[in-house]
Amino acid sequence: MKHLTTRLVVLLMLALMTITGVYDYVRLTRERDRLVEITRTDQRIFAETLAVAVRRNVRWGRTNEELEELLDEIRSRPGLIWVAIFDPKGKIIAASVAAGAAPPTRDDATGLTIRSGAPVSSLVVSGTDQILRNVQPFRWPDGRTAAVEVRHSLGKVQRDFAAAIRERIAARLVILVFFVLAIVAITRWSIARPIQALIRTARAVGGGDLTQRIEVRRADELGELAVEFNRMAENLQHAHQALLEQSEERLRLEREVQQTQKLAAVGMLAAEVAHEIGTPLNVVSGRAEALERAIPRDHPERRHLDVIAQQTDRIASIIRSLLDYTRPHGSELRPEAVPPILVRVASLLESRYRAKRARIALDLPEDLPRVLADADQLQQLFLNLLGNALDASPPGEPVRVTAGGEPTLPPADRAEIVRGKADPPVLDIHIVDRGPGLTADELAHVFEPFFSTKKRGQGTGLGLPIVEGIIRAHRGEVAMLSVAGHGTEVIVRLPVAPENAASGRPHTERAEVTRDAS
Repeated sequence: MKHLTTRLVVLLMLALMTITGVYDYVRLTRERDRLVEITRTDQRIFAETLAVAVRRNVRWGRTNEELEELLDEIRSRPGLIWVAIFDPKGKIIAASVAAGAAPPTRDDATGLTIRSGAPVSSLVVSGTDQILRNVQPFRWPDGRTAAVEVRHSLGKVQRDFAAAIRERIAARLVILVFFVLAIVAITRWSIARPIQALIRTARAVGGGDLTQRIEVRRADELGELAVEFNRMAENLQHAHQALLEQSEERLRLEREVQQTQKLAAVGMLAAEVAHEIGTPLNVVSGRAEALERAIPRDHPERRHLDVIAQQTDRIASIIRSLLDYTRPHGSELRPEAVPPILVRVASLLESRYRAKRARIALDLPEDLPRVLADADQLQQLFLNLLGNALDASPPGEPVRVTAGGEPTLPPADRAEIVRGKADPPVLDIHIVDRGPGLTADELAHVFEPFFSTKKRGQGTGLGLPIVEGIIRAHRGEVAMLSVAGHGTEVIVRLPVAPENAASGRPHTERAEVTRDAS
């Protein structure tokens, strides 16, 4: 930008110097010519007047000495360097030379005037000086022609001309300095700053920051350039965003395909495992029950039977979870009230977690709208979510269940993940625990099959994928928010049942529970 400003200033300076210099020179030359012409006219009038005076003095019989005295009296005229009176034969009869001036050399100009009787005016160059010469004829008493010659120096005119040139040059230099300062200030404020802004923004956009814009509010070409650049950057940003969304959608579809393939393999494996393990597992369970009846409770080896029964139940639970996750189930969506389902789930879980002194605090209004849901699947959904919340809660710390409102966890450092998409109107159910919470990295994987933050042997990692499948079947939405060290909040959004369902008219839909975990 400095090079552009310097180049612009130099070019403007040269143009200004050339234009003003030529203009001043032409104007001063014309002024000098005008002064020369004025001097010429003044000299001619002076010569004519002198010729008349000399003619009268000659007629009156003045001697040559008296004529010289006459010339000496007028020698003080400014610029006059020589004056002479010639008789009809061309002989000088009286002459006067200015102090410090040398008499001029003779030529035939005076003789030409005497012979022709016509005045002669010319410019004579003598060294570095220019002399204006005027020869004026007059009548001698005998009728012949004599002449008076007057010579004026143009030195004063030349000195004035040179002084005017120096004055104009000095004035132009001063003007040029102020002009350069003004141009530098104007170019930096009006041109350099917006161009620098354009350069900085272009570099930022070129570096990948497509959010940069130029803030130039001008109604000129630079303003139009800024507007077009901002439009280009905005188009690039939209195109980049669209490309990112397409890439994310493509990755999501690829994950869904991979997940579908994985689930198909898991489903086949679960079916084979259920078939192959089911019969021997039933045999082991039956033999364990028979031994339990045969062995007294106070027998020291009775604990081994308890372990066998617990582990067989655990194996059966894992197989059921696999089958539930991989097999699609038809859903009968009808208007259902959420509070009774939550009351049943709370009753089931509190008895299971009684040893932990865990409890569920239901804070639900009585006038909650009904939702369009399958009651059994909704119960399974809340069993999984509330079970996870009770597992994470410290002993004696309640799990709160509320409806509606904003999230209760503070937004600072809060991580969030959402699955499904619910169109309003919806009913929001909040499940809040004060457990250790999840990190952002853990939260990003919670809906993946077989991912679990619980200790080994305490979870299958299929609870939340099942929740996601139920939510998608209900055209709802589940959001999980967590702050590490402060707890986790799950928000279940379920579509509100239409008004005709609330008035008693049946409204039933069939839906398939999808098992994708994308």
